[in-house]
Amino acid sequence: MIIKKIPFASKTYEEMKRLREDILRLPLGLKLSDDDIKGEDTQIHIAAIGDGGSIVGTILLKPLSKHRAKLRQMAVLPTLQHRGIGRKLVSTAEESARTMGFTIIELHARIYAKGFYEKLGYQMEGDTFIEVNLPTAKMIKHITPLSPD
Repeated sequence: MIIKKIPFASKTYEEMKRLREDILRLPLGLKLSDDDIKGEDTQIHIAAIGDGGSIVGTILLKPLSKHRAKLRQMAVLPTLQHRGIGRKLVSTAEESARTMGFTIIELHARIYAKGFYEKLGYQMEGDTFIEVNLPTAKMIKHITPLSPD
Protein backbone atom coordinates (compact mmCIF):
# COMPACT_ATOMS: atom_id res chain seq x y z
CA MET A 1 0.00 0.00 0.00
CA ILE A 2 1.17 3.51 -0.76
CA ILE A 3 -0.06 6.88 0.50
CA LYS A 4 0.24 9.79 -1.91
CA LYS A 5 -1.18 13.14 -2.92
CA ILE A 6 -3.66 13.03 -5.77
CA PRO A 7 -4.34 15.81 -8.29
CA PHE A 8 -7.79 17.39 -8.20
CA ALA A 9 -10.15 16.29 -11.01
CA SER A 10 -7.95 13.32 -11.93
CA LYS A 11 -9.32 9.81 -12.46
CA THR A 12 -8.01 8.86 -9.01
CA TYR A 13 -9.74 11.88 -7.47
CA GLU A 14 -13.03 10.65 -8.95
CA GLU A 15 -12.39 7.21 -7.40
CA MET A 16 -11.72 8.92 -4.06
CA LYS A 17 -15.05 10.77 -4.30
CA ARG A 18 -16.86 7.47 -4.91
CA LEU A 19 -15.19 5.90 -1.87
CA ARG A 20 -16.11 8.90 0.30
CA GLU A 21 -19.71 8.74 -0.89
CA ASP A 22 -19.93 4.96 -0.34
CA ILE A 23 -18.52 5.11 3.20
CA LEU A 24 -19.51 8.52 4.54
CA ARG A 25 -22.77 9.42 2.80
CA LEU A 26 -24.75 6.46 1.42
CA PRO A 27 -25.11 4.70 4.82
CA LEU A 28 -26.86 7.89 6.01
CA GLY A 29 -29.15 8.03 2.98
CA LEU A 30 -27.15 10.95 1.56
CA LYS A 31 -25.06 11.59 -1.55
CA LEU A 32 -22.07 13.87 -2.08
CA SER A 33 -23.56 17.13 -3.30
CA ASP A 34 -22.04 19.97 -5.29
CA ASP A 35 -21.87 21.92 -2.00
CA ASP A 36 -19.92 19.05 -0.39
CA ILE A 37 -17.21 19.21 -3.03
CA LYS A 38 -17.23 22.98 -3.59
CA GLY A 39 -13.71 24.38 -3.16
CA GLU A 40 -11.96 21.02 -3.36
CA ASP A 41 -9.78 22.38 -6.14
CA THR A 42 -7.87 24.31 -3.42
CA GLN A 43 -7.51 21.35 -1.06
CA ILE A 44 -4.87 18.65 -0.72
CA HIS A 45 -6.20 15.18 -1.64
CA ILE A 46 -4.41 12.19 -0.14
CA ALA A 47 -5.17 8.57 -1.04
CA ALA A 48 -4.20 5.18 0.30
CA ILE A 49 -3.76 2.93 -2.71
CA GLY A 50 -3.87 -0.83 -2.21
CA ASP A 51 -1.59 -3.40 -3.80
CA GLY A 52 -4.04 -3.90 -6.68
CA GLY A 53 -4.08 -0.17 -7.46
CA SER A 54 -7.52 0.54 -6.01
CA ILE A 55 -8.28 3.33 -3.55
CA VAL A 56 -8.66 1.92 -0.02
CA GLY A 57 -8.62 5.19 1.95
CA THR A 58 -8.80 8.94 1.56
CA ILE A 59 -8.42 12.20 3.47
CA LEU A 60 -8.48 15.88 2.50
CA LEU A 61 -6.56 18.83 3.94
CA LYS A 62 -8.32 22.17 3.60
CA PRO A 63 -6.45 25.43 4.32
CA LEU A 64 -8.62 27.70 6.50
CA SER A 65 -6.20 30.55 7.28
CA LYS A 66 -2.48 31.25 7.32
CA HIS A 67 -1.97 29.03 10.37
CA ARG A 68 -4.99 26.72 10.46
CA ALA A 69 -6.03 23.78 8.28
CA LYS A 70 -8.85 21.28 8.50
CA LEU A 71 -8.77 17.53 7.96
CA ARG A 72 -11.96 16.33 6.31
CA GLN A 73 -13.61 13.44 4.53
CA MET A 74 -11.48 10.70 6.12
CA ALA A 75 -12.61 7.29 4.90
CA VAL A 76 -11.09 3.80 4.87
CA LEU A 77 -12.72 0.71 3.39
CA PRO A 78 -14.55 -1.00 6.26
CA THR A 79 -12.86 -4.33 5.52
CA LEU A 80 -9.43 -2.71 5.95
CA GLN A 81 -10.10 -0.59 9.04
CA HIS A 82 -8.00 -1.17 12.20
CA ARG A 83 -4.88 -1.89 10.11
CA GLY A 84 -3.16 1.49 10.41
CA ILE A 85 -4.32 2.97 7.11
CA GLY A 86 -6.23 5.83 8.77
CA ARG A 87 -3.25 6.61 11.00
CA LYS A 88 -0.98 6.77 7.94
CA LEU A 89 -3.42 9.03 6.09
CA VAL A 90 -3.61 11.44 9.05
CA SER A 91 0.18 11.38 9.46
CA THR A 92 0.69 12.22 5.77
CA ALA A 93 -1.86 15.04 5.97
CA GLU A 94 -0.16 16.43 9.09
CA GLU A 95 3.22 16.32 7.37
CA SER A 96 1.77 18.25 4.43
CA ALA A 97 0.30 20.79 6.87
CA ARG A 98 3.70 21.20 8.59
CA THR A 99 5.39 21.73 5.24
CA MET A 100 2.82 24.40 4.36
CA GLY A 101 3.47 26.23 7.65
CA PHE A 102 0.22 25.45 9.47
CA THR A 103 0.32 25.37 13.29
CA ILE A 104 -3.20 24.14 14.07
CA ILE A 105 -5.17 21.31 12.49
CA GLU A 106 -8.86 20.97 13.20
CA LEU A 107 -11.41 18.36 12.22
CA HIS A 108 -15.00 17.34 12.82
CA ALA A 109 -15.04 13.76 14.14
CA ARG A 110 -18.09 11.61 14.27
CA ILE A 111 -18.41 10.62 17.92
CA TYR A 112 -17.65 6.96 17.19
CA ALA A 113 -14.26 8.04 15.73
CA LYS A 114 -13.34 10.47 18.53
CA GLY A 115 -11.11 7.92 20.33
CA PHE A 116 -9.12 7.30 17.14
CA TYR A 117 -8.25 10.98 16.85
CA GLU A 118 -7.51 11.30 20.59
CA LYS A 119 -4.88 8.55 20.20
CA LEU A 120 -3.29 10.74 17.50
CA GLY A 121 -3.08 13.77 19.82
CA TYR A 122 -6.30 15.61 18.92
CA GLN A 123 -8.34 17.21 21.68
CA MET A 124 -12.03 18.01 21.71
CA GLU A 125 -12.90 21.70 21.58
CA GLY A 126 -16.39 22.78 22.68
CA ASP A 127 -19.55 20.72 22.88
CA THR A 128 -20.78 18.01 20.54
CA PHE A 129 -23.08 19.05 17.70
CA ILE A 130 -25.01 17.40 14.89
CA GLU A 131 -23.44 17.25 11.42
CA VAL A 132 -24.84 15.09 8.60
CA ASN A 133 -27.37 13.81 11.15
CA LEU A 134 -24.68 12.41 13.50
CA PRO A 135 -23.24 13.54 16.84
CA THR A 136 -19.92 15.20 16.04
CA ALA A 137 -17.01 16.72 17.96
CA LYS A 138 -14.72 19.52 16.83
CA MET A 139 -11.14 18.47 17.59
CA ILE A 140 -7.84 20.32 17.27
CA LYS A 141 -4.14 19.56 17.36
CA HIS A 142 -1.24 22.00 17.58
CA ILE A 143 1.66 21.10 15.32
CA THR A 144 5.10 22.58 14.76
CA PRO A 145 5.57 23.75 11.17
CA LEU A 146 8.71 22.80 9.28
CA SER A 147 11.04 25.75 8.81
CA PRO A 148 11.90 26.44 5.19
CA ASP A 149 15.47 25.55 4.28
